[in-house]
Amino acid sequence: MYFKNIMFTTFALFALSLAVFSTSQTAPAVRGCQKVKGIENGTLNPGGTGATGTITQGGRLNGPTEVVLATPFAPTADPFTYSFTDNFTLTTDEGILRTHNVSMFDTANGVSTAIARIDPQASEGAFAGATGVLFLNGRATNAEGGFQAAITGEICYAE
Repeated sequence: MYFKNIMFTTFALFALSLAVFSTSQTAPAVRGCQKVKGIENGTLNPGGTGATGTITQGGRLNGPTEVVLATPFAPTADPFTYSFTDNFTLTTDEGILRTHNVSMFDTANGVSTAIARIDPQASEGAFAGATGVLFLNGRATNAEGGFQAAITGEICYAE
């Protein structure tokens, strides 16, 4: 029985790998990728529907942010950690960057993390057609919903 479980798991992973790699979309041509980083300071909205903030120390990423919750908090195997998805919008002097995020929040320690995939179709200005992933690692800064997040990642700008 143990051998059958290993074989089934191996086959399932192989089939999943084929499905992922065979359905990849054609990426738009890029004129260059740029490593980015910054600091977001913000506040959760009353009622838990999202947050607003400002990115500083981010160069091209400096500007106001808005996060809108896309799904409710879902419990994980850890009773203090929840997952959710949200949509992130950053408005800069060069355009609007929009991402779709998969996030986790550890209520016991007041920390969060998110994988933010850039939406090339929804972004505007210098960010139109851009691809890439940002990583946000945050922590609560006060009991009133304040937070600070370190942002790192890479943006690949379209031609």
